[in-house]
Amino acid sequence: MQNKIEKVILEKEDIKNIIPDRECLRILTIAQAHEMQTVVFDKDEVTYHIVTTNQLSDKLQLFLSQIEKKHLKYKLYYTSLECMEIAYSRYSKEEAIASQQQKIQQKQQEAHGTHAIAMIKSLFEKRQTLNTSDVIMEFVRLSFQAWASDVHFQPEEKWIFMKLRIDGVLQDIVSFTHKDFYPYLKKLKFIAWTKMNVEYIPQDGRFSVQADDKKWWLTQIDVRANFMPGKDSESTVLRFLDWTHSIQSFDDLGFWWRNKQVFEKWLHHNFGLILITWPTWSGKTTTLYSVLNTKNTWTHKIITLEDPIEYQLDGIQQSQINYKKWYDYVQWLNACMRHDPDIILVWETRTVETAETVINAALTWHLVFSTIHTNSAIEAVTRLLSMGIKWYLLAPSLLMIEAQRLVRKVCPHCVKKQQATASETAEITHILDIIKPLSSLPISFDWTVPVAHWCDKCQWIWYKWRIAVMEVLEINEEIRDAIIQWAPSKQIFVLARKNNFMTLQEDAYVKMLQWYTTFDELRRVV
Repeated sequence: MQNKIEKVILEKEDIKNIIPDRECLRILTIAQAHEMQTVVFDKDEVTYHIVTTNQLSDKLQLFLSQIEKKHLKYKLYYTSLECMEIAYSRYSKEEAIASQQQKIQQKQQEAHGTHAIAMIKSLFEKRQTLNTSDVIMEFVRLSFQAWASDVHFQPEEKWIFMKLRIDGVLQDIVSFTHKDFYPYLKKLKFIAWTKMNVEYIPQDGRFSVQADDKKWWLTQIDVRANFMPGKDSESTVLRFLDWTHSIQSFDDLGFWWRNKQVFEKWLHHNFGLILITWPTWSGKTTTLYSVLNTKNTWTHKIITLEDPIEYQLDGIQQSQINYKKWYDYVQWLNACMRHDPDIILVWETRTVETAETVINAALTWHLVFSTIHTNSAIEAVTRLLSMGIKWYLLAPSLLMIEAQRLVRKVCPHCVKKQQATASETAEITHILDIIKPLSSLPISFDWTVPVAHWCDKCQWIWYKWRIAVMEVLEINEEIRDAIIQWAPSKQIFVLARKNNFMTLQEDAYVKMLQWYTTFDELRRVV
């Protein structure tokens, strides 16, 4: 491919007015540019624009021939040695810009907690000068590094508010106009693989982003996106699925004392049903994956049915419901039994059909885990019976039921003692009078309660991370007989007390007295 060399002369002002393309400038190093007296400053379609002197050296001729071999063209511009020095100066300017950008990028990567929130607000102020895709991806990455579990873009009449849920509590961050947010919404729908022109039905999607986790390791984070039609705009929620944080030990989760003993006892059983009851955002995903990870050994075959699959776990056979393709619980159970599993997880029990599937699996020599929506462990029994589950199936299949909530942990660096008020003292002494006969726990009350003060360790928000408060109902023979007789919840509670059952609220008080949380947080959650 022959390039016609035209004598296009660039004067000093022409050189000064050139704004070089960064990618083209990097084609030659500064040393090569000096040696060949050449700078590549632009490219349009297949043509490179190159400024040089009249000294067409052999190395420059070789460079031009390499361009032609790639089926590309070039256009030469000529200038003086004095003007070439101005062209060379572009390299130092670009190096300075690149260095500054690297520092900014490093600062963004290292931003965590409130520092990440400050970065979001700073980026928001400069968003008009930046690429839409870059801005929204930085919003997502920095939100994760702010320790948020999910991001909400909540539309209201005039504004769309960006909120982060951090340790279970929503925080307002920035607000967009509807017109301003529209391109970001389109970008989110595009990267989440949802239909961009559909606004009248809910849509689910997923995408990934790289971010630093809480251990400062660069991690690939899965993001689950949901778009829901609203009056003025679509409501958007992004949920972070960080499997490294979701698999924890029982002690880290908050399984202590008798609760841990009961859970571990039945966890090693060969068959039966273990239920976890939960409201939204109570940490059931973390608990279930931690349980599966504990049982995940080469001696067990584990099969899960999830809707959707939130985390990929090595060594576990995971399957996802697909109602559009008629892949439901009944079909799954029939297929599952032919795969000879030892442990089965059915993600959620909502219907009679699902409950029967779960119980039948538990009665055929499989250890089964599932979840159900109730406010307490005991209510799960009456809920299943009222759904129509036969007592002669439920009673022999149940092993234990666990209920939990998440409370924020008080910052250990700024926590201090505060004299309890009269009402707080009355509450605590009443709870202690109930708990002490049930347990030999070393619980003491010195008439003070923990309170937190601002410090840089907790990013001036008093709390850092969360811990579960829970109740574990062990199904012994007395409770099985009560289920068979359709006993009310109060009678089951009395029988559970004989077996040292502690309620979720009582577990929360104990953890507060051991300085894991505060009285205000206890009241907020339980």
